[in-house]
Amino acid sequence: MADAYDAGRRLGPEAFSAWREAAGRYLGPGPAAEGGAVLDLGAGTGRFSGHLAEWSGALVAAVEPTDAMAARARAKRQPGVQVVRARAESLPLAGGSVRAVWLSQVVHHIDDLPAAARELARVVRPGGHLLLRGELRDAHGRPESGVTLEIYRYFPEADRVAQTFPGREQVLATLSTAGFELIRLTAVEQTVAGSLQEFHDRLAIRADSTLAAMDDEAFAAGLARLARDAAAEVPPRPVVDRLGFAVLERVVSG
Repeated sequence: MADAYDAGRRLGPEAFSAWREAAGRYLGPGPAAEGGAVLDLGAGTGRFSGHLAEWSGALVAAVEPTDAMAARARAKRQPGVQVVRARAESLPLAGGSVRAVWLSQVVHHIDDLPAAARELARVVRPGGHLLLRGELRDAHGRPESGVTLEIYRYFPEADRVAQTFPGREQVLATLSTAGFELIRLTAVEQTVAGSLQEFHDRLAIRADSTLAAMDDEAFAAGLARLARDAAAEVPPRPVVDRLGFAVLERVVSG
């Protein structure tokens, strides 16, 4: 997955601009941001880490548990980014040292969500934020209102994999218990490919964990459906997703 990730999951300037607009106000400046680092939790190959450093003007701690992904991120030598091998349940950061945490499609990869939530509550300063980019489905496995991902149109089996991820109520309740309050839940529109053919070529790399979890026959069938539509697409049009974005604020009771 590490070898294929950057090619299979790349985003263009338009998508990063959309996420900067959505997340920028929570990254600083402001009272909660002064002197604090930004934590890119589950940073993978550092796809967002350099952008977070640019958007926030802060040091970014890119925390990644796997050797291969961390090595890829470290090799990029992105300004303002320090790559750290660690798990969400045990963060090598001082208490109250973080202004904001970026969690991009990573919550379902965390082994012990309550333990991770407690660690986040320890390192995030009061008034700081958690920024969750990804899906938070309801108790029936349905995405929140306004969220649409083109991948599921061609790979319904990938949608069924995503239905096994921790749901919205579970995630938000766990984070609330640890001291985080939901202040925003929306969807962000992002261009994921310039055409169906580009979308096909990217998904063929199979760098998405939901695609990797499918059996080979189902994956090949979905790729064939996408190839047929790509061949018939005249003129080519951008492929656009609407991905969930939840913002939670660190509060102190009493």
